[in-house]
Amino acid sequence: MSLNNQDVMKQLDVWLKMLIDAEGADLHIKSDSVIHARVKSDIIVLSEEVISADTIESLVKTLVGDEYENFIKETKEFDGAYSLDAEHRFRINISIHIGGFALAMRLIPSYIKTIEELSLPTALHKLAHLRRGLVLVTGTTGSGKSTTLASVIEEINKTYNHHIITIEDPIEYVHNDLRSIVEQRELGLHTNSFSRALRAAMREDPDVIVVGEIRDIPTAESILQAVNTGHLVFSTVHTLDARETIDRLIAIFPAEEQNRVRETLAATLEAVISQRLIRGTDGNMIPAVEMMFRSPQTQELIRSKRDSEIPDAIENEGISYDSITFNRALFDLTLADKITEEQAYQYASSPADLKLLFTLSQSYEKKIHGDKKEEAIVFKDE
Repeated sequence: MSLNNQDVMKQLDVWLKMLIDAEGADLHIKSDSVIHARVKSDIIVLSEEVISADTIESLVKTLVGDEYENFIKETKEFDGAYSLDAEHRFRINISIHIGGFALAMRLIPSYIKTIEELSLPTALHKLAHLRRGLVLVTGTTGSGKSTTLASVIEEINKTYNHHIITIEDPIEYVHNDLRSIVEQRELGLHTNSFSRALRAAMREDPDVIVVGEIRDIPTAESILQAVNTGHLVFSTVHTLDARETIDRLIAIFPAEEQNRVRETLAATLEAVISQRLIRGTDGNMIPAVEMMFRSPQTQELIRSKRDSEIPDAIENEGISYDSITFNRALFDLTLADKITEEQAYQYASSPADLKLLFTLSQSYEKKIHGDKKEEAIVFKDE
């Protein structure tokens, strides 16, 4: 299949409409291959049409535009956005691989769902009422970080008369002014770097600053400066849980700077929210969420380099601070029959610790109810 620039864009729109009809999340296109999509965590064939190297090159040139020569010779990757219509926007990533070009286009819903609509823990409402400090939302690609963050920012937008500045690559969810005023800047289009935009943002009278991702030392340093001066900053990191997030953030700095960074994080880190999406027993994707909220114990563990004890602190502070470990979240989802026990072990941070939770639960059940299999598990080890 070989098309000119105009026809290939029309065909792209056809594939994107097919993705929407299939209730998919991502469209995948690569040279000399059929068209694929991710639907409810699985990759499926969306169209049997094979896209030729010439056609995908025309598509890439059109999407990248004036940056094409720089993309081919220098960057080798491109991030951008594409609007199918007023209600459907897509985040684009284009890369070069051994077979030619590859495109991944993720659907960005026009409607920003609430915390309840996303089946997220209600404790996340606390984030919308913070006045200062650092909040990190973490997880792997496709775990829903951007969606969760957008939900919290939209709640702030609906609730407070604030000035919100976002710096993204690219802009995903579009926030209209509600009670707050929201200014959204895109890397490459409105600014040349996260760190530079952050420094400018601090002079623009913000109440809330959102940084799409912490990628390098200049961005991390600018964020620490912002929270040290009393701003509320949200950002995302590609890490699995709170302990790894803290370790990774500190490790990107030179050794001689790490104690200073630890002190800053101990004083300003309000929460680390980490999540994974799991296909539930009803076929829908369900978030399993670890939440570490600031407490005197977590502050002391960060300050004294005892990061390995953070999971135990999160487990012990569940009632007092609404914190919860991944294992506990998976355990609760299993008891609620939202995921299977097998899935819980698959996604667990520590399968051995999760097994202990299940063992204690089953032992308590037998002690109270004997061997009556019809009785429900009632022990939550709280």
